[in-house]
Amino acid sequence: MLSAGDPMETIRIAALSNAVYDDVYNYAAPTDLKEKKIIDIRPQVNRSQADNFSQNYSREFDQYKLNDSFAVEMNSGVKTIRISKDLDAGVTINDSNTLTENGTWAADGTGASNLEVDSNNKVSGSASLKFDLALSQTSGYIQNSTITAVDLTDYVNTGAIFVWVYLPSTTITAINLRWGSDASNYYHRSVTASHDNTSFVTGWNLLRFDWSGSTAVGTSVNTAIDYLRVTFTYSGAVAIPSCRVDNIVARLGTIYEVVYYSKYLFQTSGGTWQDKPTLDSDVINLDVTGINVLLYEVGQLVSQELAAEGMASDVNFFTEKEQQQHENYFRNNKSQAIKPKSSYYRVSNLRRR
Repeated sequence: MLSAGDPMETIRIAALSNAVYDDVYNYAAPTDLKEKKIIDIRPQVNRSQADNFSQNYSREFDQYKLNDSFAVEMNSGVKTIRISKDLDAGVTINDSNTLTENGTWAADGTGASNLEVDSNNKVSGSASLKFDLALSQTSGYIQNSTITAVDLTDYVNTGAIFVWVYLPSTTITAINLRWGSDASNYYHRSVTASHDNTSFVTGWNLLRFDWSGSTAVGTSVNTAIDYLRVTFTYSGAVAIPSCRVDNIVARLGTIYEVVYYSKYLFQTSGGTWQDKPTLDSDVINLDVTGINVLLYEVGQLVSQELAAEGMASDVNFFTEKEQQQHENYFRNNKSQAIKPKSSYYRVSNLRRR
């Protein structure tokens, strides 16, 4: 039944697992999202006419990242919603382009060493910061305690700090970020997955450090944040050369929800949606007319499996009934999913940012 169309009873509304941020594009999809069947992406409150998303194919989305566009991608079995939305641009704490122009970056000298600027492998700006992690250590860090102070008062317990890190090896298990006034007064938080809740990968990873839930040490002056430390935790079994850090930015997010068709046709008596029933008390997610389509489809399949006398007439009966119910149901309940589109022609190839 799910392959034949999009039953209206399988529409669900769920908040994205984290807020949507400006210049951040990857977000975890609901686990039961059916294919690319998204009906709407909208802010939870205060929607305007400008909140009108369209779906693009993956390549065009990545090329242009047009405002109010999205794409659904699969990568190694993980489904992701890519969203582009112009929101609050945030505050750059340190662009990580040089070692000395905005404060002085230094490695701890034990776990991390050989700190230098890498103008070749970077995410934004002119460079990233590259360093090595030593053998037989389990952590190493780089830090900057003389950054030009920035006022992050508006971000306290509501915003998040984003950091791009390049991981040459997935033996790096956690990244800890400290931000504050100095080495005695700061907040800190560790993450073990990328911003979109996927596992670390070899290469660039965008990390999100939510202010809410972080640990405070001392009393940081939030109007003058000028201290950063990025610590890498790893096994220490081998040395790890060429780690990188780039573009540290504080951002405010907006809570969005996604309206979509679910691939789960059943739910437990407790209301948990699932892909197949396990108990007699489980519920089918179909209303009066929808259930008839499913029942006649089941009757058709059961008749064939029984192979009893008169099977042919039973199969023909259920097939005819199923076709009638199917046509009526999906004629009256057309799919609302936004179809992916590709532009035939564009005036400019300039990206949004």
